[in-house]
Amino acid sequence: MAKQIEFFFDFLSPPTYLAYTQLPGIVERTGAEIVWRPMFTIGLHQLTGNQSPVMVPNKLKWVKKDQQRSAARYGVPLKNNPHAPLNILPALRGALVALRDGGFDAYCKAMFEAMWLDGKDLGNPEVFAEIVAGAGLDAAHFAAAIEEPEIKEQLKANTQEAADRGAFGAPTFFVGDEMEFGQDRLEFVEAAAAG
Repeated sequence: MAKQIEFFFDFLSPPTYLAYTQLPGIVERTGAEIVWRPMFTIGLHQLTGNQSPVMVPNKLKWVKKDQQRSAARYGVPLKNNPHAPLNILPALRGALVALRDGGFDAYCKAMFEAMWLDGKDLGNPEVFAEIVAGAGLDAAHFAAAIEEPEIKEQLKANTQEAADRGAFGAPTFFVGDEMEFGQDRLEFVEAAAAG
């Protein structure tokens, strides 16, 4: 039976986007199944006492350079989003809607690309609707569904579960009880999934 890789992710995180671009190769090489777990990283930081590199100027400077190095190594583009910080909650709730109602792959691809290639403001309702429609999905349905209490609660529950299991940022991976943090730990994720 194929192993599962739980991927706790947030569209707001550049390392999560970088990891996302590498997951298809890991799946191909290991046969593992990705279990997609949207979470709100800012909420996770609050729960765990962590803070974004944005709050530490020296770290932010290094992280930006390191992310570009990783993007070059992976052979993928990565551009700074001029709207950051932005309200990422609609996009994360939309991921839960897509997981429930269908179209997740197209939705996820569209959101990551809009955020880290096209520099779109995912928190703007009109822009969000355009991205959803551009992915071939029903924008009106998503606009309504992201306001459903159960979708909001699921995002909170995913975030709390991540904290309870030891996560402190995005991306976080679990293969069984083994936790890895960051796109630079993908070799360990892959080894756990293959083992």
